[in-house]
Amino acid sequence: MTGDKPLERGVLLQDVSVLMLSLLLAHLLREPLASLTPVLKPAVPPSQYVHLLLVFLPTWALVAERMDLHRVRTLTGPLVELLRALLWTQAWGTLVLALILVAAQVNLNRSLIALFLAVSTLLLTVAKLLQRSWAFRTEGEALALVLGAGPQEAESIGRWRGRRVERLDSTDPEVLRRRLQAGGVDEVLLPPRERDALRGLVEACAEVGATALVAVERLDVELPPPRAEAVGPTLYLTYRTHEPDLPSRFIKAVLDRTVGLAMLLMTFPVMLAIALAVKLGSRGPVLFVQERGGLHGRPFRMLKFRTMRHGAEAERSALLAANEMDGPVFKIADDPRVTRLGRFLRRTSIDELPQLVNVVRGEMSLVGPRPLPVVETRQLTGVHRRRLSMRPGITCLWQISGRNELGFREWMALDLQYVDHWSLGLDLAILLRTLPALVSRRGAR
Repeated sequence: MTGDKPLERGVLLQDVSVLMLSLLLAHLLREPLASLTPVLKPAVPPSQYVHLLLVFLPTWALVAERMDLHRVRTLTGPLVELLRALLWTQAWGTLVLALILVAAQVNLNRSLIALFLAVSTLLLTVAKLLQRSWAFRTEGEALALVLGAGPQEAESIGRWRGRRVERLDSTDPEVLRRRLQAGGVDEVLLPPRERDALRGLVEACAEVGATALVAVERLDVELPPPRAEAVGPTLYLTYRTHEPDLPSRFIKAVLDRTVGLAMLLMTFPVMLAIALAVKLGSRGPVLFVQERGGLHGRPFRMLKFRTMRHGAEAERSALLAANEMDGPVFKIADDPRVTRLGRFLRRTSIDELPQLVNVVRGEMSLVGPRPLPVVETRQLTGVHRRRLSMRPGITCLWQISGRNELGFREWMALDLQYVDHWSLGLDLAILLRTLPALVSRRGAR
């Protein structure tokens, strides 16, 4: 399951041993902690929770396999990717434990489970750092031969592959064959070539058992990253906005609703005060409700606190000549329709708080491309419409990168970057950077 290399099988066995040790340590630490904290319940006998390992360990190993946690390429790759894989594996393990406790109604101490997860995460992190050094010593002498690449590109390949790199300027199959026959090459990275020219290079690699990696030439940098997919005997390049990862998308949907509901409840008193201030400040409704383009362009009614005078939408056509944003988007720095209170709400982005209702209803996400009015959504053309393949969000890369200081094309480029490289980690990074961006008020209007 974890590959043919003894090192990778050993890594898995070490990780499983660390998990079992973590459970034992959690049990031993639980008693002294209980004496310091009287509110903790008495510890249950080990016989009541050891059997959980029969379910938890296989599930954890399957998730670790899915995250490539035991692969040499992960251990020798960027440290942040290794730690990310570990944390996601632990997160899924936590979810499995929670489901077991709920479904089986097992009488376990939550504090023991929390202690086990904390101890196992700490010990696994230490184990991964040690395994990383072992992997570099074991695999670090492996050699990747790169054809037709410059020094900087070859150096970058070496960092990503975790191997020594040797460059070969010639793409002549005979030159490659002579170098491979000299020995010491584990894999060969080939540049894009026509089929006939490529055949000789791949055959030279096959003769000595070296792996051949063939670069795929990007036809257009604005297209999604291509992936290879076999359909019967034919290999196709698949262009998708992002890799379909149903577990991650499910987690995103659950987090949107749970975190959105929690934030809605926490900010409810603040929103009541703002609603009162809007009502007393100017004539008109408290909320501004507008049709916006949602997932795949489907319209939905987005909520905001009203920041303009009543009837401002009817004045939009008269102000089109003052539009300061290129493309189909309409933005004015000193919009005469905005009220005094509305200007403050916009600069602090407090006017967006009611959109938590849209998040709980599943029409928006906490993080995603900002939804445009339906009339502007319909005017999007070409690759810019790809931003509609993700559910719109309250915050996004554009929001934390300068907002209205950016032009339309820069805005769309950031949205496409988010769509093509979406991950839960990216969402978390955007959320963590949103508050400093709001405090700085950079680009806010």
